[in-house]
Amino acid sequence: MGNISFVILNYKAYGEAIACAESVLATQTWEDLKIVIVDNGSKNGSEEHLRKHFSGEPRVHVIAADENLGFAKGNNLGIRYAREQFNPDFIVAANSDILFENEICKQIAEVYVRRPFAILGGDIVDATRTQHFNPVARERRYTLNYMRKQVFVSWAKSVMFRLIKLLHLKGAVAGKYGASAQINGAGEKGSAKKLTTREVEGKAVAADSRVAEELEGVLLHGCCLVFSRDFFAEFDGFWEGTFLYAEEEILYYLAMKKGLSVLYAPEVTCMHKEAVTTHTLYRDFCDAKIFYFSNITKSYRRFLKLMKEWE
Repeated sequence: MGNISFVILNYKAYGEAIACAESVLATQTWEDLKIVIVDNGSKNGSEEHLRKHFSGEPRVHVIAADENLGFAKGNNLGIRYAREQFNPDFIVAANSDILFENEICKQIAEVYVRRPFAILGGDIVDATRTQHFNPVARERRYTLNYMRKQVFVSWAKSVMFRLIKLLHLKGAVAGKYGASAQINGAGEKGSAKKLTTREVEGKAVAADSRVAEELEGVLLHGCCLVFSRDFFAEFDGFWEGTFLYAEEEILYYLAMKKGLSVLYAPEVTCMHKEAVTTHTLYRDFCDAKIFYFSNITKSYRRFLKLMKEWE
C-alpha cells in the first residue's frame, strides 16, 4: 500500500496541533506518510506559528481557510488537499488534541487486508487512560422520531444552562457536572467525576473498560477516524450541512444507508485530551455547555432534515 495521510484540524490551539503532528512524526515509520494541518480561520497567529515550526519538515503541509469553516468543511478542506496532492490509500482525520503513541499506520494497513473497511476507529483513551471513547454505541438505529427527540432534548438543555447562568446557580450545579464553577475567576472544583459513556442496547454505561473485540457496524467517535478508498468511492468527506457536532452520527447514518463497513479495531490506539479548543474558548462551564447544546441542536435539526430526504 502507498500513502497514508493525516489531516489535523486546528482552531486557535496551534500548540495542540503541533503536539499532534509531532506525535505522528515520532511514532510512525510508514515510508510514504504526509501530514496536512488545516488552520481553520484562527486569526490568532496559528497559521504563522505552524508554518514556522514545520518549515524544515517536508512531510508536513500547512494550509489555511480564510474563515472558520466548522468541523466538517474544515476537515474536508484538508481531505481534499491530501487526495489531490498525495492520492492516499488511507486518510486519518484527527482532532488537534489527539496524541499518537504507537505505530498505527502498519496496523491500519493490516486491518484493511484482513477486513476491508470504509471507516475505521480504534481504542481512543482519555488523558487518564481510564476512559475509552470507542465504540460510542454498539448499534444506533436512527429514526425520525428518535432524531426529533434529540432535537428537543438538546434544545431544552441549552435553555437550562442559560437559565442556570442567568439565575447565578452555577455554584449549586457545578459539582453535578464535575466542572469548575469559575465564580469570580476562582476555579471552584466540583466533586463529581466526569465519565465517558458508551451506549449498549440503547442504555448509557460508563466507558471505563476497554472493548477488546473487533466490531463492525458500530458508531465511532469523531475525534479520530480513518477513511479508506472504499469510503471515497461513495463520499468526498464529511457531510457539510453542519457547523459543529454530530458529524460522526451523520457519517454513520450515511455509511449504513450505503452499506459501507464501519469497523472498530482495538489494536489501533491513540489518546484524546478532549475538548481542548472548547475549554480554551470557554473557561466558564456554563458558557461551554451553552455553546455545545446550542450548536448540537442546530446540527440535529439539519440531520433531521437530511433524514427526511433519505427516508
